[in-house]
Amino acid sequence: MKKVAIGAGLLASVVGCAMGATVTVTTGSNVTDIDFFTGTIADLPGPDGKVSMAEAMIATNNTPGHDRIEFAIPQNEWLMQWLYPGRAVLVQGNFRANDSVEIDATTQTAFTGDTYAGGNEVAIYGSTIYLNADNSSICGFDGIPLQVSGDNSHVFDNTGNTNITLFDSHGTLVENNIAGTIKIDRCNNCVVVGNVTTRVRVQGWVSEFGTGPASNNRIGGPTLAERNYITGYGTHSGEGFPSGTTVEIFDNDGTIVENNWIGTLPDGVTSGSTASTQGVGFTGTNTNVTIRNNQIAGILGIGIGPHYVGYLVGWGVYVTGTGSNITIENNTIGLDANGDPLGSVFGIEVADYFAGPVDGVTISGNEIAGHLISGVYVRTGVNGVDIMGNSIHDNADLGIDLYEGPSGIGVTANDALDVDTGANGLQNFPVLVDAYGTPASVQIVGTLNSMADSSYRVEFFASSACDPSGHGEGERFLGSAVVLTNGSGDAVFDVTLPASVAAGEAITATATDLLTASTSEFSACIAAEAGASCPGDTNGDNVCDLADLTNVLFGFGQSGAPYANGDVNGDGVTDLADISDVLFAFGSGC
Repeated sequence: MKKVAIGAGLLASVVGCAMGATVTVTTGSNVTDIDFFTGTIADLPGPDGKVSMAEAMIATNNTPGHDRIEFAIPQNEWLMQWLYPGRAVLVQGNFRANDSVEIDATTQTAFTGDTYAGGNEVAIYGSTIYLNADNSSICGFDGIPLQVSGDNSHVFDNTGNTNITLFDSHGTLVENNIAGTIKIDRCNNCVVVGNVTTRVRVQGWVSEFGTGPASNNRIGGPTLAERNYITGYGTHSGEGFPSGTTVEIFDNDGTIVENNWIGTLPDGVTSGSTASTQGVGFTGTNTNVTIRNNQIAGILGIGIGPHYVGYLVGWGVYVTGTGSNITIENNTIGLDANGDPLGSVFGIEVADYFAGPVDGVTISGNEIAGHLISGVYVRTGVNGVDIMGNSIHDNADLGIDLYEGPSGIGVTANDALDVDTGANGLQNFPVLVDAYGTPASVQIVGTLNSMADSSYRVEFFASSACDPSGHGEGERFLGSAVVLTNGSGDAVFDVTLPASVAAGEAITATATDLLTASTSEFSACIAAEAGASCPGDTNGDNVCDLADLTNVLFGFGQSGAPYANGDVNGDGVTDLADISDVLFAFGSGC
C-alpha cells in the first residue's frame, strides 16, 4: 500500500459521530443471501457464512445509527488477479450507503499485509460506491469511482486515480487522495486539500438547472499540508487538437483556489499533460472568486496528427463568462518550482462572453513570465481589468496586451484624450521622460494624456532590459502615484520612490483609470541614469538637513551659478522636483 498522510485536524472536524456496530466484509463476490429490505447487521453472515460488500451495505442501511464496514477478505477469495494484482477486488454490486457509515478499506491491509506497492489493497470492478447519507466517511480504496451526496462527509487516503464526485454534498472534506478527477457539483462549503489529482471541477449549474452557484468551496489552503498537486487534464480530438481545463470554475460564488501546484507533477518542474490548455478556466457566472498563491506552470497543449502536429495552445488562467469580483493575486504563472520558464501561450487572458463580460477582474502581485506570447491579454468587450503590482517579464511578446484588431497582437498607440474604445478602453499608457536611480530611491518624470479631469494610478517598474518591442515589460514593481489630468487631458508627474534602481535599468509605467479600474499596456522604456549619490544632499556633508533645503529655496527657479547647489537632480534647473527630493530624504544620512 502506498502511504498517504492524514490531516488529523481536518478529519476530527468533519466526522465526529458516535460509533455503532461493525460489519466485516469477507468475500469479493457479489452474493446476497439476506433480505434487501429487512436484513440488518444482526443477520450477518447469511447462510453461506460469508459477507459481501453488497450485504454489508444492505445491513448497515437497515441498522440504525452510524455503523462501520471493515475488510478481511482471505487471499484465496481474491478475484481478477490478472487485472488487479495484489488487491482484493469487490465485484459489481449495489454499493449505496443510505445511512451514516464509515467504510475503512485500510483494514484489509491490516489483515493480509501490504500486497500492492502501487496503492491500497481494495479495488472495485464494475460499480460505483455512493455515500448518500450525511456524516459518512470512506478511505483505503484503490482506483474506484465514488460519489458523495451526503453532507459533512470525509473522503481520504484513497489511491489509484480514484474519481471522486461530490454531488449536492455540503461541508464535505476531500483530502490526501491520489485521484483522477475531483468534481464538486452543486455543493457548498466543501474543502479539497492535500490531494494529488489530475483535475478539479467546481460546478454550480445556475442557468442550466437553477441550483447554483456552488458557494464558498476551497481548493487548497495556506499551509503545505493543504496544497493540492493538480497535475493537468486534457485530451486530443480525433483531428489531434488538444483541449482540457485543469481547474474548472463554472457558476461559482466565494470559491478560493489557494497554494496549489497546477499543471506540473508533484516535482514542480515536469509538465503533467501535453493536452491541457487551461490551468484555471472560468466559464458561466462567477462572483467573488479568488485565485491566490498558486504555482501555475506547464499548461501547454501540443497538437498531434493527423492535422495539428506541433500546434500550441495554452493559458495559465483563462477568464470568460459573466459575474464580478474575480481576484488573481500572488500567483507564479509560467515558472516552475526552480524559477525556470515553463509557460503557456498566454499567462492570463480575460475574454468576452456571449452574455456579456465579467465585471471587475483584479490581477495583482503575481509573477507572470515565460509565455510564448503575452503575459496578460485583454480582449475587446472587456473593461475593468485592474493590473497592479505584478512582476511581468520574459514573455515573448508584450507583458500586457490590449486587443486591437485586426491582428490583435502588439502595441496599441496612444490617442489624444483617449477617446478610442476596445479592451480596457484601450487606456493610454504614460510617456516617460527621465529616470534617475540610486541605491535608495528613484526619481521618474513623465506625462500622461488621457480623459480630461480624471484620476489615474500610475505604476512604475524596472527591468534588467527593455522588451524588444520597446514597451515594457515590468520585472520589478517600484511603486505608484495618483495623477489628475487637466481640462486638456494632460498630467505631468515627477515622482520619487523609495526603491533601488541601478543606472541602465529599463524603466516603464502603466496607467489605470481609477473610475473604471482599466489598466493600460506598458509604456515605452527609458534607461535609468545615475542619480545623486546622496539624495537631497546639496552641500556634500553627507546628510540631508535644513542647509540643503535652504540651498534649494535660494536657487528656486534659477539655473547655473550661484544657484547650482540647489539643483539636486541635475536637470539644470532648481524646481519643485528638487524640493521634493530634499523633503523625501530630509533627516537621512548617506
